[in-house]
Amino acid sequence: MRFVSPVLKHVAYPVLHHTGCLRRITPIGGYSVVNYHGVVPSDHSDPESFLDGNLVQPEVFRQQLQFLKAHYHIIHPDDFRARIEQGKPLPPRTVLVTCDDGLVNTLTDMLPVLQSERVPCLFFVTGASCSNNPGVLWYEELYHLMRIKPLNGLEQQLPTEDGTESPAPKSFQARWWSTVRRASRLDARARTDWMGLVRIYCGPTRSLQSERRWRLLNIAELKRLSEAGMSIGAHTLSHPVLSLGSEEEARREIRDSKIEIESALGRPVWAFAYPFGNSSTLGEREVRLAQEAGFTCAFLNVEHWGDGPSNLFVLPRIHVTKNTTLPEFAAHLSGLHTRLQRAVGG
Repeated sequence: MRFVSPVLKHVAYPVLHHTGCLRRITPIGGYSVVNYHGVVPSDHSDPESFLDGNLVQPEVFRQQLQFLKAHYHIIHPDDFRARIEQGKPLPPRTVLVTCDDGLVNTLTDMLPVLQSERVPCLFFVTGASCSNNPGVLWYEELYHLMRIKPLNGLEQQLPTEDGTESPAPKSFQARWWSTVRRASRLDARARTDWMGLVRIYCGPTRSLQSERRWRLLNIAELKRLSEAGMSIGAHTLSHPVLSLGSEEEARREIRDSKIEIESALGRPVWAFAYPFGNSSTLGEREVRLAQEAGFTCAFLNVEHWGDGPSNLFVLPRIHVTKNTTLPEFAAHLSGLHTRLQRAVGG
């Protein structure tokens, strides 16, 4: 699929989009779920191309919402919940809008666009947003710290990925991701302690100066987002790679995030989103733990999950990035992209 994707993105999808063919295709299951990770705030003057790839420009976000309003039925998250829990039918060509991580720009820059377009959204936040000083996503901070200087001996304090040493990855991004995976094998407290050592060793980073880009929502801001009519779901306590930690730690990350957010907001939290949300970061254990925690459903961050039967705890989502064109967006919404993936076994 990766070899034909450029042709689909730049040739086939634009033709199908502009001729209106995609609007005649019904999404798989009758509905689609789109997922964002925030928008680029206006005060973010030092872009990091790799990490910022998950964010979209506010004007692009607005354009995509307007496309959804023109060609689909955008539903409130509560209606999606009612479909699952009570079997209530959804309108044809339904779309649910979601957003992961709980960056503060979801309140300052994303919410105004949602409100002006009158679009509801299901936001998935971590347990860090139940505090007054939530900080930043640890793996994004680690990326910037590793840019300052190599970690050298500090990496040796982390568990190996598979219990044995392997050759060091060559590219910076590969080394960073390997370190994220190794740090995810620690429990949250040990990982926090290790990150403290990394900060001392590497020194302060100027790359995190845009608070609206990097900081997570604090509890007061989370309440404002909820009071604005947006729904809130859980995204673990600290956003590790769940499949690499112990079962006890994975259970705590999933279950306690639900408990803490419910306590902070005083309302039920029924939906869960897996951190990173793909087959390399979660498995059957995490799916079982999400169900045992009492959630109604759980979402992935990919559109295609194996060849097994439909499961409410592996619900696919369309991951929107800064490079997602409108024709590509339309092709994913229609389900055509997923059908092609399944056809070629991608």
